[in-house]
Amino acid sequence: MNKRLRSSMQVVKGNRYGLAYQSIEDTTRRRPVTRRTSAESAILTPPKRERASATARDDRRNMSILAWMIRRHLDSVSRFTPFFRLPGDTSESSKITEIVLRLLDWHGRRSRFDALGRHGRNEWMRMYEACKVISGDAGGLKTKLGKLQGIEGDRLANPGGRDAPKGVKEDGISYNPDGTRKEFCLCGRDGKTLKYERMVPAEDLIFDGYWPERFDATRGVSPLMTALNEAADVRETWEWLVLKAKTSALFGLAFTRTGSDDIQPTTGEDVDEAPTSEASAYKAQLTAAVKGRGIISLDMDPGDDVKEIQSNTPNPTVVPFTRELVRSVLLALDIPFTFYDSLTASFSARIADRNEYEEACEWKREKNENVLHEIYGEWLFPMWKKSDLFGFGKELDAARISVEEVAASLRWVPAGRPWLDRTNEMSGHLLAIAAGIESIPEVCAMYGKNAYKIAAEQEEYLNNAGAPLFYAQGGQMAVQAIMAAMGDSTKPDNETPAQPKGNDNE
Repeated sequence: MNKRLRSSMQVVKGNRYGLAYQSIEDTTRRRPVTRRTSAESAILTPPKRERASATARDDRRNMSILAWMIRRHLDSVSRFTPFFRLPGDTSESSKITEIVLRLLDWHGRRSRFDALGRHGRNEWMRMYEACKVISGDAGGLKTKLGKLQGIEGDRLANPGGRDAPKGVKEDGISYNPDGTRKEFCLCGRDGKTLKYERMVPAEDLIFDGYWPERFDATRGVSPLMTALNEAADVRETWEWLVLKAKTSALFGLAFTRTGSDDIQPTTGEDVDEAPTSEASAYKAQLTAAVKGRGIISLDMDPGDDVKEIQSNTPNPTVVPFTRELVRSVLLALDIPFTFYDSLTASFSARIADRNEYEEACEWKREKNENVLHEIYGEWLFPMWKKSDLFGFGKELDAARISVEEVAASLRWVPAGRPWLDRTNEMSGHLLAIAAGIESIPEVCAMYGKNAYKIAAEQEEYLNNAGAPLFYAQGGQMAVQAIMAAMGDSTKPDNETPAQPKGNDNE
Protein backbone atom coordinates (compact mmCIF):
# COMPACT_ATOMS: atom_id res chain seq x y z
CA MET A 1 0.00 0.00 0.00
CA ASN A 2 1.18 3.49 -0.76
CA LYS A 3 2.85 5.11 2.25
CA ARG A 4 0.89 8.34 1.85
CA LEU A 5 -2.37 6.38 1.73
CA ARG A 6 -1.31 4.31 4.71
CA SER A 7 -0.51 7.43 6.72
CA SER A 8 -3.96 8.86 6.04
CA MET A 9 -5.66 5.88 7.62
CA GLN A 10 -6.88 6.19 11.19
CA VAL A 11 -7.08 3.59 13.90
CA VAL A 12 -10.28 3.70 15.93
CA LYS A 13 -10.92 1.06 18.61
CA GLY A 14 -8.27 -1.12 17.06
CA ASN A 15 -9.89 -1.08 13.61
CA ARG A 16 -8.55 0.60 10.51
CA TYR A 17 -10.72 3.12 8.63
CA GLY A 18 -9.48 4.80 5.52
CA LEU A 19 -11.02 7.52 3.39
CA ALA A 20 -14.29 7.57 5.36
CA TYR A 21 -16.68 10.18 6.76
CA GLN A 22 -15.51 10.44 10.36
CA SER A 23 -18.90 11.77 11.50
CA ILE A 24 -20.45 8.33 10.93
CA GLU A 25 -17.72 6.33 12.66
CA ASP A 26 -18.10 5.28 16.30
CA THR A 27 -15.30 6.59 18.48
CA THR A 28 -14.67 6.99 22.18
CA ARG A 29 -14.56 10.79 21.78
CA ARG A 30 -18.28 11.30 21.12
CA ARG A 31 -21.67 9.62 21.39
CA PRO A 32 -22.44 6.61 19.19
CA VAL A 33 -23.73 7.53 15.76
CA THR A 34 -27.35 6.97 14.76
CA ARG A 35 -27.51 3.95 12.49
CA ARG A 36 -31.08 4.07 11.18
CA THR A 37 -33.53 6.66 9.86
CA SER A 38 -36.95 6.18 11.41
CA ALA A 39 -40.30 7.67 10.53
CA GLU A 40 -41.14 10.80 12.47
CA SER A 41 -44.28 9.16 13.83
CA ALA A 42 -42.11 6.36 15.26
CA ILE A 43 -39.84 8.86 16.99
CA LEU A 44 -42.62 11.08 18.34
CA THR A 45 -45.27 8.52 19.22
CA PRO A 46 -48.72 9.65 20.43
CA PRO A 47 -47.84 9.25 24.14
CA LYS A 48 -44.63 11.22 23.65
CA ARG A 49 -46.49 13.84 21.63
CA GLU A 50 -49.00 14.25 24.45
CA ARG A 51 -46.21 14.64 27.02
CA ALA A 52 -44.44 17.21 24.85
CA SER A 53 -47.61 19.26 24.42
CA ALA A 54 -48.40 19.11 28.14
CA THR A 55 -44.83 20.12 29.03
CA ALA A 56 -44.89 23.08 26.65
CA ARG A 57 -48.21 24.32 28.04
CA ASP A 58 -47.01 23.92 31.62
CA ASP A 59 -43.77 25.81 30.92
CA ARG A 60 -45.74 28.59 29.24
CA ARG A 61 -47.90 28.89 32.35
CA ASN A 62 -44.92 29.19 34.69
CA MET A 63 -42.21 30.97 32.70
CA SER A 64 -42.65 34.56 31.61
CA ILE A 65 -39.98 34.39 28.90
CA LEU A 66 -41.61 31.43 27.17
CA ALA A 67 -45.05 33.04 27.39
CA TRP A 68 -43.66 36.33 26.08
CA MET A 69 -41.83 34.78 23.13
CA ILE A 70 -44.99 32.91 22.09
CA ARG A 71 -47.02 36.13 22.28
CA ARG A 72 -44.34 37.97 20.30
CA HIS A 73 -44.45 35.27 17.65
CA LEU A 74 -48.24 35.43 17.45
CA ASP A 75 -48.15 39.21 17.07
CA SER A 76 -45.91 38.83 14.03
CA VAL A 77 -47.47 35.93 12.09
CA SER A 78 -51.18 35.66 12.96
CA ARG A 79 -52.64 39.12 12.26
CA PHE A 80 -53.87 39.89 8.75
CA THR A 81 -55.94 42.56 7.04
CA PRO A 82 -58.05 41.62 3.98
CA PHE A 83 -57.31 43.49 0.78
CA PHE A 84 -59.58 42.98 -2.22
CA ARG A 85 -59.34 44.64 -5.61
CA LEU A 86 -60.70 43.26 -8.88
CA PRO A 87 -58.79 44.10 -12.08
CA GLY A 88 -60.34 46.92 -14.03
CA ASP A 89 -62.31 49.92 -12.85
CA THR A 90 -65.93 49.34 -13.79
CA SER A 91 -69.16 49.87 -11.92
CA GLU A 92 -69.67 46.08 -11.68
CA SER A 93 -66.23 45.48 -10.19
CA SER A 94 -66.72 48.35 -7.74
CA LYS A 95 -70.04 46.89 -6.60
CA ILE A 96 -68.49 43.43 -6.12
CA THR A 97 -65.57 44.92 -4.22
CA GLU A 98 -67.95 46.68 -1.86
CA ILE A 99 -69.95 43.50 -1.27
CA VAL A 100 -66.85 41.36 -0.65
CA LEU A 101 -65.42 43.81 1.87
CA ARG A 102 -68.78 43.96 3.65
CA LEU A 103 -68.93 40.16 3.75
CA LEU A 104 -65.41 39.89 5.14
CA ASP A 105 -66.13 42.45 7.85
CA TRP A 106 -69.45 40.81 8.72
CA HIS A 107 -68.00 37.30 8.86
CA GLY A 108 -64.99 38.37 10.95
CA ARG A 109 -67.14 38.96 14.02
CA ARG A 110 -67.14 36.33 16.72
CA SER A 111 -70.86 35.59 16.36
CA ARG A 112 -70.29 34.67 12.70
CA PHE A 113 -66.79 33.19 12.62
CA ASP A 114 -66.53 30.96 15.70
CA ALA A 115 -68.95 28.04 16.06
CA LEU A 116 -69.02 28.68 19.83
CA GLY A 117 -69.35 32.43 19.44
CA ARG A 118 -66.23 33.18 21.50
CA HIS A 119 -63.58 34.48 19.13
CA GLY A 120 -63.52 36.77 16.11
CA ARG A 121 -61.42 36.01 13.04
CA ASN A 122 -58.25 37.71 14.31
CA GLU A 123 -58.41 36.16 17.75
CA TRP A 124 -59.33 32.74 16.33
CA MET A 125 -56.33 32.82 14.00
CA ARG A 126 -54.13 33.83 16.93
CA MET A 127 -55.28 30.84 18.99
CA TYR A 128 -55.01 28.57 15.94
CA GLU A 129 -51.36 29.59 15.52
CA ALA A 130 -50.74 29.19 19.26
CA CYS A 131 -52.03 25.61 19.14
CA LYS A 132 -49.73 24.88 16.20
CA VAL A 133 -46.72 26.30 18.04
CA ILE A 134 -47.41 24.45 21.29
CA SER A 135 -48.80 21.13 20.02
CA GLY A 136 -47.31 21.01 16.52
CA ASP A 137 -50.57 21.13 14.55
CA ALA A 138 -54.24 22.10 14.83
CA GLY A 139 -57.47 21.96 12.88
CA GLY A 140 -60.48 24.08 12.04
CA LEU A 141 -63.70 22.10 11.69
CA LYS A 142 -66.17 23.48 9.15
CA THR A 143 -69.70 23.73 10.51
CA LYS A 144 -73.02 24.95 9.20
CA LEU A 145 -73.61 28.60 8.34
CA GLY A 146 -69.93 29.10 7.56
CA LYS A 147 -68.57 28.92 11.12
CA LEU A 148 -65.36 27.26 12.30
CA GLN A 149 -64.67 25.22 15.41
CA GLY A 150 -61.08 25.14 16.60
CA ILE A 151 -59.64 21.66 17.20
CA GLU A 152 -56.45 21.30 19.24
CA GLY A 153 -53.92 18.91 17.80
CA ASP A 154 -54.00 16.34 20.60
CA ARG A 155 -57.74 15.75 19.97
CA LEU A 156 -56.87 14.26 16.58
CA ALA A 157 -55.71 10.87 17.77
CA ASN A 158 -56.42 7.17 17.81
CA PRO A 159 -58.07 6.50 21.19
CA GLY A 160 -57.21 2.80 21.10
CA GLY A 161 -59.16 0.03 22.75
CA ARG A 162 -62.66 -0.87 21.70
CA ASP A 163 -63.44 2.66 20.52
CA ALA A 164 -60.65 2.67 17.97
CA PRO A 165 -62.19 2.85 14.48
CA LYS A 166 -60.92 0.57 11.75
CA GLY A 167 -58.40 1.85 9.26
CA VAL A 168 -57.15 4.69 11.46
CA LYS A 169 -53.40 4.85 11.87
CA GLU A 170 -51.64 5.54 15.12
CA ASP A 171 -51.45 9.23 14.24
CA GLY A 172 -55.28 9.47 14.17
CA ILE A 173 -55.64 9.73 10.38
CA SER A 174 -56.92 7.30 7.77
CA TYR A 175 -55.47 7.48 4.26
CA ASN A 176 -56.54 6.78 0.70
CA PRO A 177 -54.54 4.28 -1.39
CA ASP A 178 -52.61 7.18 -2.99
CA GLY A 179 -51.50 8.46 0.43
CA THR A 180 -53.82 11.46 0.69
CA ARG A 181 -55.80 12.02 3.86
CA LYS A 182 -59.23 10.42 3.93
CA GLU A 183 -60.59 11.01 7.45
CA PHE A 184 -59.52 12.37 10.82
CA CYS A 185 -60.36 10.63 14.09
CA LEU A 186 -61.81 13.34 16.33
CA CYS A 187 -61.77 12.71 20.08
CA GLY A 188 -63.26 14.60 23.00
CA ARG A 189 -61.86 15.22 26.45
CA ASP A 190 -63.14 13.00 29.23
CA GLY A 191 -61.28 14.39 32.19
CA LYS A 192 -57.61 13.57 31.59
CA THR A 193 -58.27 11.05 28.84
CA LEU A 194 -59.50 11.21 25.26
CA LYS A 195 -62.74 9.59 24.19
CA TYR A 196 -63.68 8.79 20.61
CA GLU A 197 -66.33 11.07 19.10
CA ARG A 198 -66.54 10.59 15.34
CA MET A 199 -64.68 10.44 12.06
CA VAL A 200 -64.37 13.72 10.13
CA PRO A 201 -63.86 13.77 6.34
CA ALA A 202 -60.59 15.42 5.36
CA GLU A 203 -62.34 18.07 3.27
CA ASP A 204 -64.30 19.23 6.36
CA LEU A 205 -61.20 19.95 8.43
CA ILE A 206 -58.69 22.73 7.72
CA PHE A 207 -55.52 21.09 9.02
CA ASP A 208 -52.12 22.75 9.33
CA GLY A 209 -48.97 22.40 11.41
CA TYR A 210 -45.23 22.83 11.59
CA TRP A 211 -43.85 19.96 9.55
CA PRO A 212 -40.40 18.68 10.57
CA GLU A 213 -38.85 19.28 7.10
CA ARG A 214 -39.68 15.76 5.97
CA PHE A 215 -41.98 14.71 3.14
CA ASP A 216 -42.90 11.52 5.02
CA ALA A 217 -44.11 13.40 8.12
CA THR A 218 -47.85 13.11 8.71
CA ARG A 219 -48.16 15.23 11.88
CA GLY A 220 -46.61 18.54 12.84
CA VAL A 221 -43.94 18.96 15.49
CA SER A 222 -43.79 21.95 17.82
CA PRO A 223 -40.82 24.25 17.14
CA LEU A 224 -40.54 24.62 20.93
CA MET A 225 -39.28 21.04 21.23
CA THR A 226 -35.68 22.22 20.84
CA ALA A 227 -36.09 24.82 23.61
CA LEU A 228 -38.03 23.03 26.35
CA ASN A 229 -34.92 21.67 28.09
CA GLU A 230 -33.14 25.03 28.07
CA ALA A 231 -36.32 26.76 29.23
CA ALA A 232 -36.59 24.36 32.17
CA ASP A 233 -32.91 24.97 33.01
CA VAL A 234 -33.43 28.73 33.03
CA ARG A 235 -36.53 28.51 35.22
CA GLU A 236 -34.91 26.13 37.71
CA THR A 237 -31.69 28.17 37.83
CA TRP A 238 -33.61 31.31 38.64
CA GLU A 239 -35.63 29.51 41.30
CA TRP A 240 -32.50 28.21 43.03
CA LEU A 241 -30.76 31.58 42.84
CA VAL A 242 -33.75 33.33 44.39
CA LEU A 243 -33.97 30.64 47.08
CA LYS A 244 -30.27 31.06 47.83
CA ALA A 245 -30.65 34.82 48.11
CA LYS A 246 -33.61 34.42 50.48
CA THR A 247 -31.69 31.94 52.62
CA SER A 248 -28.74 34.34 52.87
CA ALA A 249 -31.07 37.20 53.82
CA LEU A 250 -32.71 35.13 56.55
CA PHE A 251 -29.77 35.70 58.90
CA GLY A 252 -28.50 39.28 58.85
CA LEU A 253 -25.78 39.21 61.54
CA ALA A 254 -23.51 36.51 62.94
CA PHE A 255 -22.25 37.08 66.52
CA THR A 256 -19.09 35.55 67.95
CA ARG A 257 -18.61 35.90 71.70
CA THR A 258 -15.97 34.86 74.17
CA GLY A 259 -18.02 35.67 77.26
CA SER A 260 -20.81 33.68 78.89
CA ASP A 261 -23.63 36.25 78.58
CA ASP A 262 -26.14 35.75 75.83
CA ILE A 263 -26.79 38.47 73.28
CA GLN A 264 -30.34 39.69 73.45
CA PRO A 265 -32.07 40.51 70.17
CA THR A 266 -32.47 44.23 69.63
CA THR A 267 -36.11 44.08 68.67
CA GLY A 268 -37.04 47.41 70.18
CA GLU A 269 -39.39 45.86 72.77
CA ASP A 270 -39.94 47.51 76.12
CA VAL A 271 -37.86 46.21 79.02
CA ASP A 272 -40.21 45.15 81.79
CA GLU A 273 -37.84 43.24 84.04
CA ALA A 274 -35.02 44.83 85.96
CA PRO A 275 -31.55 44.12 84.63
CA THR A 276 -29.77 41.32 86.45
CA SER A 277 -26.23 42.45 85.69
CA GLU A 278 -24.30 45.38 84.37
CA ALA A 279 -24.14 43.80 80.90
CA SER A 280 -27.87 43.20 80.86
CA ALA A 281 -28.49 46.80 81.88
CA TYR A 282 -26.40 47.99 78.95
CA LYS A 283 -28.33 45.73 76.60
CA ALA A 284 -31.59 47.21 77.85
CA GLN A 285 -30.28 50.71 77.19
CA LEU A 286 -29.19 49.60 73.72
CA THR A 287 -32.64 48.18 73.07
CA ALA A 288 -34.26 51.45 74.03
CA ALA A 289 -31.85 53.36 71.78
CA VAL A 290 -32.69 51.14 68.84
CA LYS A 291 -36.39 51.63 69.45
CA GLY A 292 -36.07 55.39 69.68
CA ARG A 293 -33.49 56.13 67.00
CA GLY A 294 -33.86 53.18 64.63
CA ILE A 295 -30.09 52.46 64.48
CA ILE A 296 -27.89 49.70 65.85
CA SER A 297 -24.85 50.66 67.94
CA LEU A 298 -22.85 47.83 69.47
CA ASP A 299 -20.29 48.37 72.25
CA MET A 300 -18.74 44.93 72.53
CA ASP A 301 -16.25 43.56 75.02
CA PRO A 302 -12.71 42.68 73.95
CA GLY A 303 -12.73 39.43 72.04
CA ASP A 304 -16.31 39.81 70.85
CA ASP A 305 -17.00 40.03 67.13
CA VAL A 306 -19.95 40.54 64.81
CA LYS A 307 -19.98 39.90 61.08
CA GLU A 308 -22.54 40.49 58.37
CA ILE A 309 -23.54 37.45 56.35
CA GLN A 310 -22.98 38.30 52.71
CA SER A 311 -24.24 36.39 49.69
CA ASN A 312 -22.60 36.55 46.29
CA THR A 313 -25.87 35.70 44.59
CA PRO A 314 -26.06 35.53 41.71
CA ASN A 315 -22.52 34.54 40.95
CA PRO A 316 -21.02 36.82 38.29
CA THR A 317 -20.41 33.84 36.01
CA VAL A 318 -24.02 32.67 36.25
CA VAL A 319 -25.49 35.84 34.71
CA PRO A 320 -23.82 35.59 31.26
CA PHE A 321 -24.42 31.84 31.15
CA THR A 322 -28.12 32.33 31.90
CA ARG A 323 -28.33 34.98 29.19
CA GLU A 324 -26.92 32.49 26.68
CA LEU A 325 -29.57 29.98 27.75
CA VAL A 326 -32.25 32.62 27.20
CA ARG A 327 -30.77 33.37 23.77
CA SER A 328 -30.94 29.67 22.91
CA VAL A 329 -34.60 29.51 23.98
CA LEU A 330 -35.51 32.50 21.80
CA LEU A 331 -33.91 30.88 18.75
CA ALA A 332 -36.66 28.26 18.73
CA LEU A 333 -39.00 30.91 17.27
CA ASP A 334 -36.25 32.89 15.46
CA ILE A 335 -36.66 35.81 17.88
CA PRO A 336 -33.52 37.99 18.12
CA PHE A 337 -32.04 38.52 21.55
CA THR A 338 -32.28 42.30 21.08
CA PHE A 339 -36.07 41.94 21.25
CA TYR A 340 -35.62 40.57 24.77
CA ASP A 341 -32.88 43.00 25.85
CA SER A 342 -32.63 46.06 23.61
CA LEU A 343 -29.94 47.65 25.79
CA THR A 344 -27.30 45.23 24.53
CA ALA A 345 -27.28 46.44 20.92
CA SER A 346 -27.04 49.62 18.94
CA PHE A 347 -29.94 51.07 17.01
CA SER A 348 -28.57 49.86 13.67
CA ALA A 349 -28.17 46.35 15.09
CA ARG A 350 -31.80 46.38 16.22
CA ILE A 351 -32.94 47.33 12.72
CA ALA A 352 -30.80 44.54 11.22
CA ASP A 353 -32.24 42.03 13.69
CA ARG A 354 -35.77 43.12 12.87
CA ASN A 355 -35.16 42.72 9.14
CA GLU A 356 -33.80 39.21 9.66
CA TYR A 357 -36.76 38.37 11.87
CA GLU A 358 -39.18 39.65 9.24
CA GLU A 359 -37.53 37.34 6.72
CA ALA A 360 -37.87 34.40 9.13
CA CYS A 361 -41.59 35.19 9.55
CA GLU A 362 -42.37 35.16 5.83
CA TRP A 363 -42.98 31.43 5.43
CA LYS A 364 -44.89 31.26 8.72
CA ARG A 365 -47.22 34.00 7.53
CA GLU A 366 -47.68 32.22 4.22
CA LYS A 367 -48.95 29.17 6.08
CA ASN A 368 -51.68 31.21 7.76
CA GLU A 369 -52.45 33.05 4.52
CA ASN A 370 -53.07 29.66 2.90
CA VAL A 371 -55.41 28.77 5.76
CA LEU A 372 -57.40 31.97 5.21
CA HIS A 373 -57.53 31.33 1.45
CA GLU A 374 -58.80 27.83 2.15
CA ILE A 375 -61.48 29.23 4.45
CA TYR A 376 -62.76 31.89 2.08
CA GLY A 377 -61.61 31.07 -1.43
CA GLU A 378 -62.37 27.34 -1.36
CA TRP A 379 -65.24 27.17 1.11
CA LEU A 380 -67.12 30.38 1.93
CA PHE A 381 -67.13 32.21 -1.40
CA PRO A 382 -68.83 29.30 -3.23
CA MET A 383 -71.29 29.00 -0.33
CA TRP A 384 -72.08 32.72 -0.37
CA LYS A 385 -72.51 32.73 -4.14
CA LYS A 386 -74.97 29.86 -3.97
CA SER A 387 -76.98 31.49 -1.18
CA ASP A 388 -76.70 34.95 -2.83
CA LEU A 389 -75.75 36.48 0.53
CA PHE A 390 -75.73 40.29 0.32
CA GLY A 391 -76.49 39.90 -3.38
CA PHE A 392 -73.07 38.31 -3.95
CA GLY A 393 -74.19 35.65 -6.42
CA LYS A 394 -76.40 38.02 -8.43
CA GLU A 395 -73.59 40.54 -8.89
CA LEU A 396 -71.10 37.85 -9.94
CA ASP A 397 -73.52 36.50 -12.54
CA ALA A 398 -74.25 39.99 -13.87
CA ALA A 399 -70.54 40.82 -14.20
CA ARG A 400 -69.72 37.30 -15.48
CA ILE A 401 -67.01 36.90 -12.86
CA SER A 402 -66.31 33.48 -11.39
CA VAL A 403 -65.74 32.65 -7.76
CA GLU A 404 -62.17 31.62 -8.61
CA GLU A 405 -61.47 35.13 -9.94
CA VAL A 406 -62.82 36.64 -6.74
CA ALA A 407 -60.72 34.28 -4.62
CA ALA A 408 -57.60 35.09 -6.65
CA SER A 409 -58.17 38.83 -6.13
CA LEU A 410 -58.35 38.51 -2.32
CA ARG A 411 -55.08 39.15 -0.50
CA TRP A 412 -54.28 38.97 3.18
CA VAL A 413 -51.80 41.65 4.19
CA PRO A 414 -49.81 40.86 7.36
CA ALA A 415 -50.05 43.27 10.24
CA GLY A 416 -47.58 46.12 9.88
CA ARG A 417 -44.32 46.23 11.70
CA PRO A 418 -43.74 49.24 13.98
CA TRP A 419 -41.56 52.16 12.98
CA LEU A 420 -38.19 52.31 14.71
CA ASP A 421 -36.92 55.46 13.02
CA ARG A 422 -39.72 56.83 10.87
CA THR A 423 -37.76 59.67 9.30
CA ASN A 424 -34.82 57.58 8.12
CA GLU A 425 -36.92 54.59 7.11
CA MET A 426 -39.31 56.76 5.13
CA SER A 427 -36.40 58.46 3.37
CA GLY A 428 -35.05 55.07 2.36
CA HIS A 429 -38.44 54.00 1.01
CA LEU A 430 -38.76 57.22 -0.99
CA LEU A 431 -35.37 56.61 -2.58
CA ALA A 432 -36.36 53.02 -3.40
CA ILE A 433 -39.62 54.20 -4.99
CA ALA A 434 -37.76 56.83 -7.01
CA ALA A 435 -35.28 54.19 -8.19
CA GLY A 436 -38.13 51.91 -9.25
CA ILE A 437 -37.23 48.97 -6.99
CA GLU A 438 -40.27 49.39 -4.70
CA SER A 439 -43.86 50.52 -5.17
CA ILE A 440 -46.08 52.56 -2.90
CA PRO A 441 -48.52 49.63 -2.32
CA GLU A 442 -45.58 47.40 -1.42
CA VAL A 443 -44.20 49.90 1.09
CA CYS A 444 -47.64 50.44 2.61
CA ALA A 445 -48.11 46.67 2.96
CA MET A 446 -44.91 46.45 5.04
CA TYR A 447 -46.58 48.56 7.68
CA GLY A 448 -50.07 47.08 7.42
CA LYS A 449 -51.51 49.87 5.29
CA ASN A 450 -53.69 49.69 2.18
CA ALA A 451 -52.31 52.14 -0.38
CA TYR A 452 -55.50 52.11 -2.48
CA LYS A 453 -57.67 52.77 0.55
CA ILE A 454 -55.45 55.68 1.57
CA ALA A 455 -55.61 57.11 -1.96
CA ALA A 456 -59.41 56.80 -2.03
CA GLU A 457 -59.75 58.51 1.35
CA GLN A 458 -57.44 61.32 0.27
CA GLU A 459 -59.38 61.79 -2.97
CA GLU A 460 -62.67 61.93 -1.09
CA TYR A 461 -61.27 64.43 1.38
CA LEU A 462 -59.81 66.63 -1.36
CA ASN A 463 -63.08 66.62 -3.25
CA ASN A 464 -65.02 67.62 -0.16
CA ALA A 465 -62.46 70.20 0.88
CA GLY A 466 -62.56 71.82 -2.56
CA ALA A 467 -58.85 72.68 -2.56
CA PRO A 468 -55.80 70.54 -3.37
CA LEU A 469 -53.24 69.73 -0.71
CA PHE A 470 -49.50 69.44 -1.34
CA TYR A 471 -46.86 68.05 0.96
CA ALA A 472 -43.19 68.99 1.06
CA GLN A 473 -40.42 68.98 3.59
CA GLY A 474 -39.11 72.23 4.97
CA GLY A 475 -36.81 74.05 2.53
CA GLN A 476 -38.18 72.23 -0.52
CA MET A 477 -39.72 74.09 -3.45
CA ALA A 478 -43.49 74.21 -3.29
CA VAL A 479 -45.28 71.82 -5.64
CA GLN A 480 -47.29 74.67 -7.13
CA ALA A 481 -44.07 76.43 -8.13
CA ILE A 482 -42.70 73.23 -9.65
CA MET A 483 -45.86 72.73 -11.67
CA ALA A 484 -45.72 76.36 -12.83
CA ALA A 485 -42.12 75.96 -13.90
CA MET A 486 -42.98 72.79 -15.81
CA GLY A 487 -45.83 74.63 -17.54
CA ASP A 488 -43.55 77.51 -18.57
CA SER A 489 -41.06 75.07 -20.09
CA THR A 490 -43.43 74.56 -23.00
CA LYS A 491 -43.01 78.22 -24.10
CA PRO A 492 -40.61 79.21 -26.91
CA ASP A 493 -36.91 79.20 -26.07
CA ASN A 494 -36.66 83.02 -26.34
CA GLU A 495 -39.01 83.39 -23.42
CA THR A 496 -37.70 83.11 -19.91
CA PRO A 497 -39.63 80.70 -17.69
CA ALA A 498 -41.24 82.22 -14.65
CA GLN A 499 -39.14 81.77 -11.57
CA PRO A 500 -40.85 79.89 -8.74
CA LYS A 501 -41.48 81.96 -5.71
CA GLY A 502 -41.69 80.87 -2.15
CA ASN A 503 -41.70 77.44 -0.61
CA ASP A 504 -43.96 75.42 1.54
CA ASN A 505 -43.07 77.44 4.62
CA GLU A 506 -44.33 80.73 3.15
